[in-house]
Amino acid sequence: MSRHQGKVALVTGGRSGIGQAIARRLAEDGARVFTAQRGVDSEFEGIAADMADPSSPAAVVAEVIARAGRLDILVNNAGVMQEARVEDMSLEDWQRTLAVNLTAPFLMIKAALPALRVGRGSIVNIGSIEGLGSNPTTPRIAPAKPGCTG
Repeated sequence: MSRHQGKVALVTGGRSGIGQAIARRLAEDGARVFTAQRGVDSEFEGIAADMADPSSPAAVVAEVIARAGRLDILVNNAGVMQEARVEDMSLEDWQRTLAVNLTAPFLMIKAALPALRVGRGSIVNIGSIEGLGSNPTTPRIAPAKPGCTG
């Protein structure tokens, strides 16, 4: 039996990059995988969502549960990073970065907890090396995507 056989996983930002690799691994291990991001995901059961919209996390979780009947694994991977120096950055860009990288994972966890508690589910939050020290052209990432230190 595969490690995640019969489990239902949700990976935000699972259509590309690290999120896609995580989604593929979960699927290889037997999980039914949903992804949530802007645009369509033809590889997994994709749910179109803008993580900057504070209503998206609850809607995404509700859709996964409606379609699969459960949620066992939440991977908060979605993130945005636009290179710009502070003096070139708009308030809207700053707020979108915080909304996607910091607020959306909080809201996803809040929405998913009741379902995850039923079967002792798992939450994985993906950080960024940028969270360990600020790069002058990515100052929004350090506070918005905390990295792991050990």
